[in-house]
Amino acid sequence: MNKDFTKVIMNPIRQRVIQLLIRRGTATTSQMLEELQDIPQASLYRHLRILLEAECITVVEENKIRGTIEKTYGIAKEANGEYQKDEVSGLIQSTLLSLMGSFKHYFEDEEADPIKDILSLSTSTLLLSDDELREILDEIGQIIKRGVDNKPSKDRKERRFTFILSPCEKE
Repeated sequence: MNKDFTKVIMNPIRQRVIQLLIRRGTATTSQMLEELQDIPQASLYRHLRILLEAECITVVEENKIRGTIEKTYGIAKEANGEYQKDEVSGLIQSTLLSLMGSFKHYFEDEEADPIKDILSLSTSTLLLSDDELREILDEIGQIIKRGVDNKPSKDRKERRFTFILSPCEKE
C-alpha cells in the first residue's frame, strides 16, 4: 500500500471522483464533468492524474473520438484484495492524523462556527451480532449514498462524514 494513499484519498475532490466511480462503475472525463459541475476541467484532470499515480483508479478503456483519445476510468482492483495488519493499522493512523489536521485548520480560522457548521462527534457502544452489524452498515450506506448522489447547488456545501467502526477494548 502506497504510504501517500491516505493523503491522496482524503482530498474532498478526489473522494467525490472515487465515489462517482464506485456508484457508476466507470466514467469518462466528460461524464465526470457533467456530474461534478462545480469542479473545473483542469482541476479534474489534475486530480485524475494523482489518483492514477496512486493506483486508486485505472484506465479501463480508450476510444479514439475526433482525433483525440477519450479515456474511461474505473476503480483499480487489488490483486488479491488482502492487506497486511500493519498496512491497515498505518492507513487508519494516517487517516486519523489527517482528520486531526483538518480540525486544527478548521479551528484556526477566526470565522469557524461549530454550531452554524453543524460540527458533530458521537460515540456509541453497541451490542450486535455480525449479521445485525452488516444490516446496520447497509442502512447507513444507503443514507450516506443520498448525500453522495446530490448535485451541487447554492444551498449545499461540502461536508466530510467520517465513519469509524472498531471493536471495544477488552478489560
